[in-house]
Amino acid sequence: MSEMAEIGERSQRLVSDFLTRQAEKGMLRNPDPMNIGKAFMEMTTAMMTDPAKLVRAQIALWQDYMDLWKSTSERMMGLDAPQTAEPDKGDRRFRDGAWSENEVFNFIKQSYLLTSRWLQSTVSDVDGLEDETAKKLDFFTRQFVNALSPSNFVMTNPEVLRTTVESGGENLINGLKNLLDDLERGKGKLNISMTDKD
Repeated sequence: MSEMAEIGERSQRLVSDFLTRQAEKGMLRNPDPMNIGKAFMEMTTAMMTDPAKLVRAQIALWQDYMDLWKSTSERMMGLDAPQTAEPDKGDRRFRDGAWSENEVFNFIKQSYLLTSRWLQSTVSDVDGLEDETAKKLDFFTRQFVNALSPSNFVMTNPEVLRTTVESGGENLINGLKNLLDDLERGKGKLNISMTDKD
């Protein structure tokens, strides 16, 4: 059996087992067990009490993007231009040199940083929320923003893309196999192995 067929078969079995367990526990009836939707509805309602504040935030993001387009265009023409957004010190997601040396990846990185910071600051600047709701919104917004980092996707991560080309995609196949091993070991829950079995 080919590696991809084996991965497909294992994946299908895991999804089927997962859905069966979720149905048995009644989890499929409540798609929002942490009540995140309610918190975001409260935030939206609070934001609408001061629409001018939201408009100012949107204009600031638009201006940041105009600055990004300008500086990227200047660098692509060989001019010296400042970065519009830099990663926080210690942010290891963008340590590969291509994030700064390649203008496409540099633009992707800066675009992500501008948008993620804007989203987090817009959410944290909402007035009139209960402390518990504000903390929940902050936590889930950070999780959402971090999940969407371009470093998490093959086609927008220069380091992974380079390794994928060099290995002929073997790194992705091995990664899928490791993920399936972890899910099978955890009976559908992610149980990450910290050491190689070999």
